[in-house]
Amino acid sequence: MKNKDYVSQPKQKRPKPPKESTPPKRPFPIIKAIIVLSLVAGFGYFLLNIKDDGLITDGANPETKPDVVKKQAVPPPPEDETWTFIEELENKKVKVTADELEDKGPFLMQCASLRHSDQAESLKAKIAFAGFESQVKRVEGSSGVWYKVILGPFDRKRDAEKTRHVLKSNNINYCEIWLWR
Repeated sequence: MKNKDYVSQPKQKRPKPPKESTPPKRPFPIIKAIIVLSLVAGFGYFLLNIKDDGLITDGANPETKPDVVKKQAVPPPPEDETWTFIEELENKKVKVTADELEDKGPFLMQCASLRHSDQAESLKAKIAFAGFESQVKRVEGSSGVWYKVILGPFDRKRDAEKTRHVLKSNNINYCEIWLWR
């Protein structure tokens, strides 16, 4: 049996459906056009009447402006008042006392208090990568041995705050500043 070649065969034409009769054209909607034109004309007439009534003014004719603002009578100034504060302020002398600020002393910053020394040493290494030198102190308390990671001493609290800010930006949080005496 021979293979059929469907591609090279001519297509079968289908019969065209019969043409439907086109609907008749609608007449021009005269009534709708009259309504729209009358609304537009009425709106234009309304706008002209507003301008003629003086509600909207263009400033060309000031005589037609209605007096909306009523003038209030201003009382006369008192004649017997004397102002002395000007002379008092010019002749005033102020005593200013500047107290010396006490230096509260050196400050320490404690970043952690840990149970294991290897954790404290790893935190000390993180602080060293941030650019600061820290110490690990071994403290024996009532609950056992603690390893504290301490920075400082700082002469001013502002220097300690700057250091703490840099440590926070390096993801080393929970550092507290203490007054050391």
